[in-house]
Amino acid sequence: MSRYWRYFRYTLDTLLVNALILSSLYQMLVYLANRRFWRQPLPPPPASPPPVSVIVPLRGKGPDTLALLHVLAITRPTDDYEVILVLEDEHDPAYSLAQEIAASYPTVARVLLSGAPGEHVGKMHSLNAGVVAARGEWIAFVDANVQVSAELWNAALSALSDPNVGAAYAPPLVREPEHHTGSAIPTGGEMLIALYTNHARTAQLPFAALSKRSRAMPGSFMLVRRRVLDEMGGMLHLLDEASAGIALGRAVREIGGQVVAIPVPAYIIAEPETFNEATGHLLRRLAVYRAYHLPAFLAWPFSNPLTVGFMLAFITEREGRWWGRQTWWFFVWLRLATAYELDRLRFGHSFSWLAY
Repeated sequence: MSRYWRYFRYTLDTLLVNALILSSLYQMLVYLANRRFWRQPLPPPPASPPPVSVIVPLRGKGPDTLALLHVLAITRPTDDYEVILVLEDEHDPAYSLAQEIAASYPTVARVLLSGAPGEHVGKMHSLNAGVVAARGEWIAFVDANVQVSAELWNAALSALSDPNVGAAYAPPLVREPEHHTGSAIPTGGEMLIALYTNHARTAQLPFAALSKRSRAMPGSFMLVRRRVLDEMGGMLHLLDEASAGIALGRAVREIGGQVVAIPVPAYIIAEPETFNEATGHLLRRLAVYRAYHLPAFLAWPFSNPLTVGFMLAFITEREGRWWGRQTWWFFVWLRLATAYELDRLRFGHSFSWLAY
């Protein structure tokens, strides 16, 4: 029995060592892909873009969203432009906020009450109601916590100027949250969301973007042709989908349209939340990712040298061998340095070392 256990142990060690090497190489490729993607020159926007409608689901949003909606209403990508703020009913906490924006920009913004979603997914129900009411030829789906800019609009409009492109999206990024002195950790639960978004959700996107094989879109900022939405039968058949970006990206590709990423980030303004709230938020996102991409979900821990190195260190430590633990600390610093440089590349500066 001891002989079989020894063979099993050596086999497991060999697999983990190889996985550790491959995951480290993968992290280096991630950095190089990001370096190439974010340094692409931006083409000029089209001279005369068609009418654009922006649909913003506002369910449960608070006053912190007000400034972002002001910017969204002001930063118009074309003269024929509208912002549709979608809520279920007047009892939503964000209703007064939406009314204030509509009153401030009566020619641009309007409030749409979608009604209760019933058994359907709330966000998909709101987006579908917005599509039905929209007048634009190009329709943007923008989350309320996204900070739009002229650069973002120009890049998105330029991407759709290619007739083969059915939809474009901006990779989401979260700037370092502010320090909260009353938090259990230095920057609160929003730091956990920021690190997940920047280094687990967004970091891998340039691989698919550079090869023009994007299959899904992060749902923060998406621009889709109305013609494409009509060809795929609208959004009624997507009302039960848990992820708007994944569902729309898949539907666009099914009718032969391209999905492209623009090299301008959609900056997400992190909402203050506790560590437990952030953990619950991440668990819900991981559950959705598991439902849509089970093989990638199962392989994902083995793409991180910290995870693989920890498993190897645990096994070797129990066997009385010291080299696994020493090796793991090397990969801790390697992963930290990679994350540090990746943020310097995308933001122009890194987060504080304590954040990592």
